[in-house]
Amino acid sequence: MSVVASLALLASAVHPTDSPDFSWLEGHWVREANGRISEEVWGDMRGGLMLATNRSLRDGRASGFEFIRIQSFDQTHYCAQPGGREAVCFELAEQGEQSATFTDAEHDFPQRISYAREGNTLTATISDIEGHDPISWSWTLSE
Repeated sequence: MSVVASLALLASAVHPTDSPDFSWLEGHWVREANGRISEEVWGDMRGGLMLATNRSLRDGRASGFEFIRIQSFDQTHYCAQPGGREAVCFELAEQGEQSATFTDAEHDFPQRISYAREGNTLTATISDIEGHDPISWSWTLSE
């Protein structure tokens, strides 16, 4: 393959499509309860890529973290790296004005990840592919 053809292929692989609107997800989201703090910080969707971090604290000490991205290149995916491990990606299955659901039926658990915003509250829910056995977390937008 020629250098020009290789560069064209690479450019098409990372060229963002018209990205879905995830601006409702942007911001610093925080939950505090019983000596525990959980926060997600979402940047904007620029160039087909939206980046986020999640950090959990227990009694003032870090107890977990996750790198997250929503990428909209050929398709839109939510990719999570809990504890910095290898990314697991879920395809956008449905999107509302202030909600989105991503799925991967081949993953063990979760197979479905949903985010929904209502006012200044953001809720993330994970479950199996049919929505059974849900686990949810909610954060408040930090001002």
